[in-house]
Amino acid sequence: MEELTSSFAPVKRRRAFEDIIVQIENAIHEGRLTVGDRLPPERELAEIFQVSRASVREALRVLEAFGVLSARRGTGADSGSILSAQNESPLSGLLRLYASLLQMPLQDLLDVREAIEMLTARRAAERASPEDIERLEGIIESMRNSRTPEDFLTLDTEFHVTLARASGNSVAPLIMGALRDAIAHQMLRAFKALEESGGWVSERAWLIREHAQLLETVASRDPDAAAHAFSRHVHDFYQRVLAKDKPVATPGPPPTPATRARRRRPA
Repeated sequence: MEELTSSFAPVKRRRAFEDIIVQIENAIHEGRLTVGDRLPPERELAEIFQVSRASVREALRVLEAFGVLSARRGTGADSGSILSAQNESPLSGLLRLYASLLQMPLQDLLDVREAIEMLTARRAAERASPEDIERLEGIIESMRNSRTPEDFLTLDTEFHVTLARASGNSVAPLIMGALRDAIAHQMLRAFKALEESGGWVSERAWLIREHAQLLETVASRDPDAAAHAFSRHVHDFYQRVLAKDKPVATPGPPPTPATRARRRRPA
């Protein structure tokens, strides 16, 4: 810890709390701070950075909001700020917020989700361990035992994020989780509408069968078949379920290759 604190420098530019964040970020990037490390007490950090305790407190709040720090309240050896890696990426909250603020069309979110799904399905078919397959099978079994749309949606999200982890790509689960969170409201609203109209039971059964078939393509170690199946899953679910709902920004039908080409054509 002494080596770490000696590498920090007095704040000279930017707003004080922003410079503190940059210096802590650099310490993480260079490996001088890792998950589980505890930062010095607030008073000591203020002396190191030669700023007010209020500036230190603001920097720590921002880092905590980003999920970089876990603050333990109180006094004594167990108090203070610890480097953490929270299970839920702050990217989820940011994308969800921006999707609402900018009225992002649902179709745009689904286009990105389709691309990520195809990547993770292909990689999972190549790299998934027997434990990964067993874990995914367990999620599908939990889907069969779920009863409410809320529970089913949670398990549905868990399935796709778990598959992203099984791909071996460390970035994919963060993006997949964020995308799923960004469209969760529309999905739940569509599920509730099906429940009210009496179509939820059949749709739930269909989705369970479909997820089992998706897993089969991964377990069979066929990357192309897995990528194609997950791409079709995203398109079919939109056409069958989400297109019947009325999201904040109403999307059109999934574009065909010809439509995409026309969109790229200069006016």
